[in-house]
Amino acid sequence: MRSFVISFFALYAATITVESFQPSRVSSSSLLRLHASSSFSEDKEEKSAPFFAAAESSTTTTTTIPFPSSTSNGAVTPDIAINNNDSSDSVSALQVQVVPPAKTMDEGIYGFNKAVIDTVYDIICFLYPVKGTERDYARFYVLETVARVPYFAYLSVMHLRETFGERYPKMSDRMRTHYAEADNELHHLLIMESLGGNSNIIDRTLAQTMAFGYYWYVIVIYTFNESAAYHLSELIEDHAYNTYSKFTEEYEERLKLEPVPDVARKYYELDNPFLFDLFCTVKNKSDSDDSSSSIDGIGNNYSSRRPQLTSLYDVFINIRDDEKEHWKTLCNLVQYDDMNAVDATEVQSTTPSAPPAAAVATATATD
Repeated sequence: MRSFVISFFALYAATITVESFQPSRVSSSSLLRLHASSSFSEDKEEKSAPFFAAAESSTTTTTTIPFPSSTSNGAVTPDIAINNNDSSDSVSALQVQVVPPAKTMDEGIYGFNKAVIDTVYDIICFLYPVKGTERDYARFYVLETVARVPYFAYLSVMHLRETFGERYPKMSDRMRTHYAEADNELHHLLIMESLGGNSNIIDRTLAQTMAFGYYWYVIVIYTFNESAAYHLSELIEDHAYNTYSKFTEEYEERLKLEPVPDVARKYYELDNPFLFDLFCTVKNKSDSDDSSSSIDGIGNNYSSRRPQLTSLYDVFINIRDDEKEHWKTLCNLVQYDDMNAVDATEVQSTTPSAPPAAAVATATATD
């Protein structure tokens, strides 16, 4: 009788274990022309054990599903992100997120913005040609004084709107990011000042006058057309990145002989990296698996990957890379009205809209 009872409960326990076993799910995600994320079931080999099954193991993979970006009549189809994250016993409903194609800039606004920024940049290049001397830091001082102004202007308009009751999703996130960007540009400016870039009163007067006028100009533009104002800064940051890239390439050997300014070491190596990480909004999703040292749980803790500063060359490399981060954020804001709409590897400069005649001709050719 005792053996019968033991056998009965053993059989019952084994039945419950088998019935409660659920196959694990494998998540699949990709962000290219079509962003698709889905979950599916995968059978797992059950290891034998008395009365119970071994623990399940999960596997993560990345899949790209190619979809056409336009229909047969030439109409552009939006990118679609499909998410089906189901950890329950039942199948969850699909969550479909439509990601619109990148917006282009009105040709007239694009041309005017480019003319303004290129003219100012050409004037600075004429007054401060790069020659590998101490005067180069005066040029960078002027550039950094002007480049940080737009972030103040954005915050000024957003604070005013907030004061009068305007609220919208992600407004606070955007304000915090713009503050972090302004803080980053401030430290670029402090570095140039420590190198003697502001030692001449003429340089200071020119930089401050340009910054004052540009601040109010951006205030007006941002009030009526945010994307146009962001595009102005996109062009500035693109110039800044190219300027620092060329400078570090041409004068690498000289810069490697110069010491690291104290303010640069403090900012890049010693200070709390919260604000530094905050302005790096456009993530590389291929790095998201490495979350062990991440402050946000998804990897991409930029401060953990900053190189140690051994010379002035490293300082300028970091400044160059900072400008690239600003540029990526601004491109996303102009094209998607979102700070991190696309993967960092997919960011491209904003393009002007095609003229109406050209658009019609393109559509006809597609048909």
